[in-house]
Amino acid sequence: MDVTFKVYRKDPEKDNKPGRSNYTVDVAEDSTIMDGLLKIRDEQDGTLAFRASCLRGYCGECTVKANGRSCFTCTAKVKAFTQKGPEIQLDPLRNMPIIKDLVYDWDAFLWNKIKAVQPWLEPGEPASNGGKPVTESEMQDLRKVMSCYYCGLCDEGCTVLPVDFDFLGPAALTKGYRFVFDPRDTAGKDRLKLLEQSKGIWDCVHCFEATEHCPRGIDPTKRIMDIRDKAFKVGISNERVARHHKSFAASVKESGWLDEGRLAVESEGLTNIKGLAALLPTAIKALIRGKAPIPYLHSKRPGADRIKRIFEKGEKDNK
Repeated sequence: MDVTFKVYRKDPEKDNKPGRSNYTVDVAEDSTIMDGLLKIRDEQDGTLAFRASCLRGYCGECTVKANGRSCFTCTAKVKAFTQKGPEIQLDPLRNMPIIKDLVYDWDAFLWNKIKAVQPWLEPGEPASNGGKPVTESEMQDLRKVMSCYYCGLCDEGCTVLPVDFDFLGPAALTKGYRFVFDPRDTAGKDRLKLLEQSKGIWDCVHCFEATEHCPRGIDPTKRIMDIRDKAFKVGISNERVARHHKSFAASVKESGWLDEGRLAVESEGLTNIKGLAALLPTAIKALIRGKAPIPYLHSKRPGADRIKRIFEKGEKDNK
């Protein structure tokens, strides 16, 4: 069957402007997209750049978007993408720094961030856990996390990375989870401090897109939220986040709903002149449009007293 591949092209040695090249090749009905790419490279255009490694759908090296859908080209069948016509458009994943054509910078996109979470075990002496071996039940959840093969699809689906590429991303934070919850690890609070840094766990907007994109069912979004829960239990080390959490809870406890103006001010810190000054342009724009909440002049909502009692009970139960 004849299939036309419309391939994203970008050559930094030329003008570095993205474009597209069309190649029509004859492939067998059960061929994969990778079969088509190899045939293009071998028979039509030896300059076409793309990645490949295991050819078994395990390593994630060949991940691209085919007709808008993320896939591994080594396992994606051509016939699955040509039901509406004999054309397949191939593009790099979102958020990827492109090196050439379908080859992207894995270091900047993923590996540098994996390294940043210090992905190694800090074991203690055997006596630290009574000398007992770790049980299979203790490791069962971690084995699921360890099945990640770093295909990058969770980061590709992330809604934060297009806005802030320096965000560690769900793949790296899931790697961090693997050690935070390993019963043999002794890094403890130091490891949580690392993950709580700016661009870390608190920058996740828990949209669950990472979970939706994960082909292994690892649920990266839940892993990030579990790290957050542990940070709450041992004490939030990120001062700005701690102020934000404290202000949010105090505001709702007192008035039954959120005082946005108070939250903004107290999250920055009442003594942080520079941080408060940075809020002024936004505050002025909101004021002009009649949308500026005045801090500490927030009326109580109906039922505020009942909400306060709920807070008080929760605080009593957690003591």
